[in-house]
Amino acid sequence: ICVICRAVLRCPVRLKCNHVFCKECILQWMKSRCCFRQVKCPCCRQPIDQNQMLVLFKLSKSIGRLSIKCRNAQQGCRATFPLSNEYLHISSCPYEWQLCPHEGCGQQVLRKDAQAHDQSCSHWRQPCPMGCGTLLVRENQAQHNCYRELQQRYVAERRKQRAIAANLRRKMQRMQSRMAQIRRQINLMCESLEVGDLEIEAEAGTSARTDANAASPSSSRHRHTNSSSSRVRFI
Repeated sequence: ICVICRAVLRCPVRLKCNHVFCKECILQWMKSRCCFRQVKCPCCRQPIDQNQMLVLFKLSKSIGRLSIKCRNAQQGCRATFPLSNEYLHISSCPYEWQLCPHEGCGQQVLRKDAQAHDQSCSHWRQPCPMGCGTLLVRENQAQHNCYRELQQRYVAERRKQRAIAANLRRKMQRMQSRMAQIRRQINLMCESLEVGDLEIEAEAGTSARTDANAASPSSSRHRHTNSSSSRVRFI
């Protein structure tokens, strides 16, 4: 038994004066009296030299093999185990007091009653296990169905996309109809231009023939005069 904490020795160390303490206890004792010129042993008041402390490993192993009762014996735990296994037992002891994990509750319950308390705790909060991000409480847990909500949202989004696609198709049809009208107008304009060119060419040809016909009589008379003069000279 440690003289300082009055409990079973934890990591026992022996001083120069052969008194044994818990390592943590004697270090805290020395720290609390660091203002003194010399720190003395709690038992015999001899000066303590930290460099001469000796850790007693064999004693620690012997103490670890001692059989003890659970600290929750008053709550109903009847387990006994080696001292070295105390932490392992406490971490799973059904009679260990636990604080309710839900924010705002603050009630302490035994580990064995934690599940029953969780079912009735008014401060129960839990994110939706489906991953939708909704924080569930007792009031909306039964009504919450994120799968149905997601399905309804999906159907609404699909209808919206279909409406957008139909609108785009109508716009494309109007654009195609407009393009067809523009093409027809262009073709008509091209045909009218070609007809105009042909008419211009035809008019040009007609005027050329008229000019040629007008010039033909004078040429024939000139040729007839020349032939008469030639006959006169011949005679």
